[in-house]
Amino acid sequence: MNKLGLFSIVLGVIGLISFLITILLVGYIDERIQNECDTDIGTIGQITGLDEGECQNGRNLSDSVSSLRLPSLLAGTVFLAIGGILIRNRN
Repeated sequence: MNKLGLFSIVLGVIGLISFLITILLVGYIDERIQNECDTDIGTIGQITGLDEGECQNGRNLSDSVSSLRLPSLLAGTVFLAIGGILIRNRN
């Protein structure tokens, strides 16, 4: 078996797993923001500064993690395709 093809497939699987992790992580962060920041008490905390910017930090983190979705999906797909081609051509 082609070692480079196998390595590429492993990288592809890691890329797809990271895509799934980003989906779960963004969902978790958004749920926490909704439960803790988008309530009346959370809004008052944001206005008065008692939350110390944690709600905005959470929103920024959610945006950052969300921006990793497409690149991880594309990388995973490309590595899987390249690995499949390398293994198929080797045999």
